[in-house]
Amino acid sequence: MRKTINGTIFQGMMTNALHNLYNAEKEINSMNVFPVADGDTGSNMRLTLENGIKHAKKTEHLGDYLKGLSSGMLLGARGNSGVILSQLFKGMYKELHRCSIVNPREFKDSFIRAYKEAYQAVINPVEGTILTVSRVAAEKVREKLNTSNGVEGVFNLYLLEMEKALLDTPKQLKVLKEANVLDSGAKGYIVIVEGMYKYLLGEIIEAGEEYVDQIQETTPILFDENSSFIDGYCTEFLLQLLNDKNYQESFNLDNFIEYLKTLGNSLVVLQEESIVKVHIHTLTPEKVINEARKYGEFISFKMENMQIQHNEYSLLHEQEDMEHKDVIFISVLEGEGIKNFFKELGVHHFVSGGQSNNPSAQDFINAINNANADHIVIFPNNPNIIETANQAKQISPKKDIVEIIPTKSIIEGYTSIAMDVPDEEFSNRIISMKDGINDVYSITISRAVKAYKSESVSCEVGDEVICVNDKVDSASNNAIKGLEEALNKLGDVDNRNAAIIFLNEEFDNLEANLESFFSKAYPNLEVNFIHSTGMLYEAIIGII
Repeated sequence: MRKTINGTIFQGMMTNALHNLYNAEKEINSMNVFPVADGDTGSNMRLTLENGIKHAKKTEHLGDYLKGLSSGMLLGARGNSGVILSQLFKGMYKELHRCSIVNPREFKDSFIRAYKEAYQAVINPVEGTILTVSRVAAEKVREKLNTSNGVEGVFNLYLLEMEKALLDTPKQLKVLKEANVLDSGAKGYIVIVEGMYKYLLGEIIEAGEEYVDQIQETTPILFDENSSFIDGYCTEFLLQLLNDKNYQESFNLDNFIEYLKTLGNSLVVLQEESIVKVHIHTLTPEKVINEARKYGEFISFKMENMQIQHNEYSLLHEQEDMEHKDVIFISVLEGEGIKNFFKELGVHHFVSGGQSNNPSAQDFINAINNANADHIVIFPNNPNIIETANQAKQISPKKDIVEIIPTKSIIEGYTSIAMDVPDEEFSNRIISMKDGINDVYSITISRAVKAYKSESVSCEVGDEVICVNDKVDSASNNAIKGLEEALNKLGDVDNRNAAIIFLNEEFDNLEANLESFFSKAYPNLEVNFIHSTGMLYEAIIGII
């Protein structure tokens, strides 16, 4: 029985947790509320945790290990579940950052801080989710804590109380009850804690060969003898000011900042007593180093070639020119046809992703860092990506110039951009774009991957499922029949102006049927088709 644990032990716990999560990933993905293929909670949580572990440094100091773990998870967070998971570990880090070793009572306090940090980070907390399960369990641990049972006892109690709370999630969230499932995010967190607990008991969990191959996958060469170098180095360090006679005593923060301004940009300089923290993008890091060492020596130092980051972004996101613009639009999209359509609308950069392929916070930060503009506007285009975009904004040094338009679909992304008035003041443009996501019907057609039954809709595997504004609305063995039923429920389609239809090229046979249906049922609607590859759905229809 352990009375305390350190960073080395905690590292083993997290590796065990990652392997446990990987082995349960498909099961967690399948705990999908909807019958359509959008179950990616397990994958999002695994990728988030994996990024944290990759960033964490090996150290016996638990607080130092948590620092890297938390930072990596915040940057790698994907989807709502990943964002909440990263915030839970951020809370643990905040509570334990000064601790080299941690006892049961301190772990109890970290569980409390974890759920509070997660609740605070989510704009609209929903009960019956990972938030509820982590909160209820942490409060039970606080109530029942028995330190004589050691660290194992605290984790065991935390795990048992979460499992109990998980069973109650359908009572708290109607959509879970209707689908007869438990909350997948909460299940994922339980699997992580289970892996940590099993390590304490001496049970080492191995991941399959498929996972090992995946994490060893090679990446393309992004910087070689033929590369140009114009982006400089991202340089970060902690400087300990020293009183030794070999160093200058007259350190002046304002003068130091003014000099560094001449050497680069994205400058952040903070002083806490005799320690100075510096972040700068510079082509001449040696000058920064020489100036800093006049006053002291480095506690930690990191320098990264930003040209590699730039080249990686260009490779993955097909970035266009980097000339300065007043406003740059960044949109989350998949499919060449859809991207070309949005380019014509004025979108400058893309973050690849969408349903079942949620980008990470780091993906957004890369896009933000490479956007040369006075204002940056981001369109997430998916409800499971909005929190990730918000988290990226908060982390980014450019957060003051970033605006998030909370678009939940590419249809809302389209109508929001269409409402933009470029000649207006920027603040008025944002108001107009946010207004553009109101009163829009976003409809998807896809095939059911599992049987489903709610109070109003039921389907079998292979049926055509129609979702309206991200809710299952109707199902049928015929897509047009299901669509007709869904539109009849809306009641005001006759009063709308147009139907924009993004059509998956694999289902081109749908075009003639959709065109015939709209011409007969809603002849006053202007219907436009945009063909694209790489879509999860058969069709995405916007009624505007």
